[in-house]
Amino acid sequence: MTTELACFISPHGFGHATRTIGLLQALQYHLPKLKARLFTTVPRSLFQSSEVPFSYHPVITDVGLVQRDAFLEDRQQTIDKLAELLPFTPSLIGDCAELCRSCRLIICDISCLGIEVGRAASIPSILVENFTWDWIYAQMGPDSGLEPFQEFLSGSYAKADFRIQTDPVCKPARHDLHCGPIARRQMAERHLVRAELAAAQRQIVLISMGGVALDLPFVKDLHRHKDYYFVVAGQSHDRALGDNIRLLGPRSTLHHPDLINGADLLICKSGYSTIAECQQSGTPICCVARENFAESAVVERYVAKEMSGTVINERYFFSGEWLNDLEEMMPGRRETLPVNGADQAAEFIYSLL
Repeated sequence: MTTELACFISPHGFGHATRTIGLLQALQYHLPKLKARLFTTVPRSLFQSSEVPFSYHPVITDVGLVQRDAFLEDRQQTIDKLAELLPFTPSLIGDCAELCRSCRLIICDISCLGIEVGRAASIPSILVENFTWDWIYAQMGPDSGLEPFQEFLSGSYAKADFRIQTDPVCKPARHDLHCGPIARRQMAERHLVRAELAAAQRQIVLISMGGVALDLPFVKDLHRHKDYYFVVAGQSHDRALGDNIRLLGPRSTLHHPDLINGADLLICKSGYSTIAECQQSGTPICCVARENFAESAVVERYVAKEMSGTVINERYFFSGEWLNDLEEMMPGRRETLPVNGADQAAEFIYSLL
């Protein structure tokens, strides 16, 4: 018999979507006939690699923070968008509730809309988080203009029937499960990824800023480091620059967790999904600190303590000075890897079903 679950996913970046994918992949082991009903504006194409059957409903479920790029937020646009969405209209909740009638559970990462829909449809809701937006807004200081939304979100999150907190946790709270980082599973073996990249015997350095294209001034200098093969993800389209630089666009067929597993060093912003997938592969990591994001300090501490990684600042990254320190950033792959939090969370959810 088919088991259908609804997922309300924040469109802030891709991290909430990839975490949901990792959880659904692990749940499919317990529920071979699992089907997901997805509510989000994250591009549909991101979910197609999950191999979990799904229906897609392009609903604005959440705002989070409006970003200008991977490192800069736009606070005024965030306030404007929140004012348009919150509180959720009865018609939005009702329409979503009707679509969820066949679902046994509602998973919320980290959209409160799913919690409100669950209450309207009498379907249990599960909040999956390592931070919540009310906590993020509280870190932005007094008189931020976000106080009314913070209050609404705090009340809504408290209505969830179950709560899963995943490492690295930003604010410990009462929960039903505390688990490790939730990552999507790898699909190709390391040597096959390296063969497809045609890196030969060179060490692969993967630069990934979470799917957000950035102007990287140091790209022009990468060709000078011939002993390394540089892969830059999140670019406008696929292309090669010389014989040791590969730019990857949004339609690349290379699965991101596989890229991380194939790399000898990952350089990334301090975002959840990339960190979680790197934790599962054992790839050495260099994390670029984001001073304006409250979550980042927690993630960066986790990278340094739990992953033996390097943390650098934005100026050092964009200047390209780190290129002279590549050898020191590659201490070798970690041998002992933690359990994927996706399996822990899936076992808990399966026990509820």
